Amino acid sequence: MQALKNCPVKMMSWSAERRFMVAGVIQHQKGTLVVELPVHGSEQIKVQLAANEKIGEIVLSKLELTDTLLSLNAACQEIGRVCPFGYEEFIDMLEPKPEPRTDRYRFYQEYETTPPSLEGGVKFLMGETKRYHTTMENYACACRAAEDEEYDSPEDVWDQLLF
Repeated sequence: MQALKNCPVKMMSWSAERRFMVAGVIQHQKGTLVVELPVHGSEQIKVQLAANEKIGEIVLSKLELTDTLLSLNAACQEIGRVCPFGYEEFIDMLEPKPEPRTDRYRFYQEYETTPPSLEGGVKFLMGETKRYHTTMENYACACRAAEDEEYDSPEDVWDQLLF
């Protein structure tokens, strides 16, 4: 219970008779979940996570038993950071569609410079997030280069001379 002393959550009464090996607090926004694991009788503990959308389902499907909630949270935060406009392309990168016309990531594949992750669990998600981010950065650089090239074309020079 030492680690929970600074926790703003009021704990239920604590007596010497109640012996717990681990007590944990998970806080998100205004919700709090307090979990106490006893020394004995915890062999059948089950932890279940649920997803509200497709990206969450994919993330949860990639988890391994050794992944922690902290590493899962870090992966979710990183995915959110590199996908500011939505998850569609990222989802298609993780689960390519058989029909090319419906696969939104396929357009960006020519800008890939990082191979797919060979890791498992959260390490896989972090590796794929890095691959996606690198690919999108490469695409953005290619667009800027094409734009710069377009402005330096002879047509533009001719127009500048006329006006």
